[in-house]
Amino acid sequence: MGIFTRKKKEGSTNTFQLLNQKNTLFTPFGNNISKSDVVKICIDRVASQCAKLKPRYIKTEADKTVTEKQGRLSFLLKHKPNPLMTPYDFIYKVITLLLLNDNAFVYPMFDSVNGGLKALYPLRPILVEAIVDNTDGYYLKFYFEDGQQFILPYENVIHLRKYFASNDIFGGNGSSGDHEAILKTITINENVLQGIDNAVRSSMQIKGIIKMNGMLSEVDKKKQRELFDLALNDSISTKGSSIIPIDLKSEYIPLTVDPKLIDKETLEFLQSKILDYFGVSAPIFANKYSEEDFNSFYESTIEPLAIQLSEAFSLGLLTENELTRGEEIIFYSERLQYASWNTKVSAIEKLMSLGIMTLNESRALLGLEPIEGGNKRLQSLNFVDADKANKYQVGEENKDESHS
Repeated sequence: MGIFTRKKKEGSTNTFQLLNQKNTLFTPFGNNISKSDVVKICIDRVASQCAKLKPRYIKTEADKTVTEKQGRLSFLLKHKPNPLMTPYDFIYKVITLLLLNDNAFVYPMFDSVNGGLKALYPLRPILVEAIVDNTDGYYLKFYFEDGQQFILPYENVIHLRKYFASNDIFGGNGSSGDHEAILKTITINENVLQGIDNAVRSSMQIKGIIKMNGMLSEVDKKKQRELFDLALNDSISTKGSSIIPIDLKSEYIPLTVDPKLIDKETLEFLQSKILDYFGVSAPIFANKYSEEDFNSFYESTIEPLAIQLSEAFSLGLLTENELTRGEEIIFYSERLQYASWNTKVSAIEKLMSLGIMTLNESRALLGLEPIEGGNKRLQSLNFVDADKANKYQVGEENKDESHS
């Protein structure tokens, strides 16, 4: 026994340990940003809108007319990218992986017999290394959670990147992404939330303790607890009284609990920094957006991703000859329109008069089902081909002269 250690008296009740102090501790957030509910909602807002994009395999002819290609690739993009996913699920997962890791990898699986494309799979590796061989060929080495490793030619993988700047191959600082900047804000936000939770908990904790001035045997302590229980039950049954009587041998010691809450402005500031990181505004985050809010969200966040998807899938799935012939994969945004009824009607009037929209396309914009014969394009006679404008004007002038 140490010389400064005092032997504890048997049955002493002078010393108390407040076990509920553990509620004031903070649990470290860690490095996984997906644990944050704000991050999950932000990613869902972006991924769910991107999943509405319609991937199409098209060919642009010399006269700028667009025709949709038919075949296995077109079927996979439109209906079933792989046996486990719909096009919506597929795009949603690709965008989610991109936002979580600053990189997303899609593996096109080909038939080993006939060489035809079989499926498209989003990959979820824990680490990816870039390899360059003696002929300057690029390869990617994938490491997966089950311990398996694979090396694939870079040209055989569809690769999407976010924050592509500091690394020559990967987005962020590497294949697993770079979340140092946003992680600081998420950690602070999590600590603030834990602080609020602890403040609520502390307000419901013990407000004081009763110190027994004396030595009690085990029998006496048990008797005191029973008497305390009776007093407590009696105070509750007496119209909810919170007063418990104690004798002169006892001393009540109050505990000062002064929980501090974070102001609303601080909470909104921290959340807005996370929202800005993912390109999600407060109205989009809360699903209470106007036409202007959504259009801004589409142009700043969704449209750049649609362009990136179109370019990455075109380069990853088509040959140079096919690209030269005008073939490409486009992720169309026709299912993303969010506009008021008046805006839609005004757009239909202008676009139909130019012969841009068919009747069924106009009905689809209004949420109506197609009709038979609705694929016709109508055009106003108030417009004329620009190449024939001079002839049209001359004809009118001659006609006027003949009547003079």
